[in-house]
Amino acid sequence: MIHIHYFITRKPTLDDAAFHRYWSETHGPIAGRIAQSKRYVQSHRIPYANSNSPYDGEAEVLIDDLAALAELRKNPAYLEGALADERNFIDLSRVEWMATHDHVIVDGPTGSSLIKGVWQHKRKRGMPLGDFRKYWIEVHGALGKQVPGLRRYVQSHLVDEAYAYAEPQFDGVAQLWFDSPEAMTAAFESPAGKALAADGPNFIDPATLKHFVAREHIVVASR
Repeated sequence: MIHIHYFITRKPTLDDAAFHRYWSETHGPIAGRIAQSKRYVQSHRIPYANSNSPYDGEAEVLIDDLAALAELRKNPAYLEGALADERNFIDLSRVEWMATHDHVIVDGPTGSSLIKGVWQHKRKRGMPLGDFRKYWIEVHGALGKQVPGLRRYVQSHLVDEAYAYAEPQFDGVAQLWFDSPEAMTAAFESPAGKALAADGPNFIDPATLKHFVAREHIVVASR
């Protein structure tokens, strides 16, 4: 299964509330018609201290494989529907696609009753990609399991095909779910949370780390 992360930014002519309302109420049903999407989730950014991402949220789509992604891009429901509608609320000069494979470190619930932190990771300079992936899962992932109040933790590793022609800006996306922003803050102030944060520079480039906190709106739960 391929997990598409589509990071988006609102048009300057829309305020924050109008952007999120249009995305969920108007665009969501349009994008939800694309048959290749096995799951479609909108992750709407919410205010949270020290967030530094340039994006206002991300659309997340699960598809069977890269062949299904190619078919999606030819589907009229995408071309004449979702893609055509994007110009009505997205600044198309400030978007980013990432095609990834998921590694579920802590299985648990999702949905609008929870919040989640979203981090875009780039491996530290000179670290081989295979070493980065192994460390992220086996060492950093094990530390993540110890964080109190963590409801779910998924690592999304960029597909191999993304490296065929150039070095991508990011190597993956981490998503960690909590009951509330307060629970997330408390988790990272705990000894286990501080240990997780302190481990980051061992395998990622802190200067490129981007982060925001979101609440999910599930448009298509499963097909």
